[in-house]
Amino acid sequence: MSVTAVLGAQWGDEGKGKIVDNLCENADVVARFQGGANAGHTINVKGKETILHQLPSGILREKAECIMGNGMVIDPVGMVDEMNLLRNEGIAIENRIHVSLLAHIVTPLHKLIDSKSETSLGKSAIGTTKRGIGPCYSDKINRCGIQVRELKSLDHVQAIINKKIETYLQNRVINHEEITSIAADLDAFYKCVPEVYTCAEDTSLLMHGYIKNGRSLLIEGAQGSLLDVDFGSYPFVTSSNTTAGNIATGLGIGPTNIDRIIGVYKSYTTRVGAGPFPTEQLNETGDYLQQTGGEIGATTKRKRRCGWFDAAIGAYTARINGFTSIAITKLDVLDHMEEIQICTHYKNGNFPGIDLQMAVPQYIRMQGWQLDTSTAQTFGDLPIEARTYVRKIEELLDTPLEYVSVGKEREQLIHL
Repeated sequence: MSVTAVLGAQWGDEGKGKIVDNLCENADVVARFQGGANAGHTINVKGKETILHQLPSGILREKAECIMGNGMVIDPVGMVDEMNLLRNEGIAIENRIHVSLLAHIVTPLHKLIDSKSETSLGKSAIGTTKRGIGPCYSDKINRCGIQVRELKSLDHVQAIINKKIETYLQNRVINHEEITSIAADLDAFYKCVPEVYTCAEDTSLLMHGYIKNGRSLLIEGAQGSLLDVDFGSYPFVTSSNTTAGNIATGLGIGPTNIDRIIGVYKSYTTRVGAGPFPTEQLNETGDYLQQTGGEIGATTKRKRRCGWFDAAIGAYTARINGFTSIAITKLDVLDHMEEIQICTHYKNGNFPGIDLQMAVPQYIRMQGWQLDTSTAQTFGDLPIEARTYVRKIEELLDTPLEYVSVGKEREQLIHL
């Protein structure tokens, strides 16, 4: 039995999809335990790019079963769109997708409320994807959400939503014009409900059976540790727990079943949307990283903010997750830089003791290698300066280095 988790260790967009895709080759089952369509995993295979938002990346590996756990919030329209996209690409998905009966459902009402809330904040907006994630999790906690098991009866689902609309109108949360504006979205939602329900199962029981029978399981995180609602840069966070502690709760397995937890870090730091970013470079360096790294959000299509690697906050995420090893991605983006900097600590304290808005990064300077790393197949193939750089990160995070990625393709991944 082997259960491996792959989690983002920064503010998301670390390249988890590639690490998951590589590990999927030997995995029987790939599972997601939190988040929803606000995630975006980009996988490149032979020059073809596939972006998935809800379905686990393992769906691209034909033998892998895919679990969407109870900790997720499922958007039926988005899920069916992804299923159809994969079918059109010739990927066999039938009977491979298993959605927890206990996962909650994102409706067009959630998306409407999310958009209204974000817009009303003006310059104080958090930077959500407006995919209805926060309002759906709010309904879950307020005990008024819709679970996948309830999709069995479309009439029941429609009655719940009509009652919600009535209540929202009475309380002036929304108005009649706004309800009219989402009429087509509601129709599309209702059409997708039956197909989502065909995938509904007791996934906790499935997981237990897989583990008991010694099958290889891969757990795929969404977003990043610094977006965790408890441990992240609150309030600029997502609405779920993205860290390792939520794996057991979000899938219905015991924490003692998890064997490995791999933390994925980009070789520099990026962030989409608002919120503190101590090592952000609002200069030529930031522009270079953004352009060379192709830093565009997979879900939002917004440009990612870019900066130097932050080992101060990186060591924090390694600790709270209990990473057994780390992966460093996009090392090749740094290939042409003469000098590279790493934030080792903050001059005025540690997070969460200090507000990250006030953090004063302290840097070390390291020599760049100015050589192409994209063809490296072993760690020894990398320039000595590149090896020194990633080993320094390994030292600062106090966690063994296991993978280094030097390009987009599946083959451009070095396993130490």
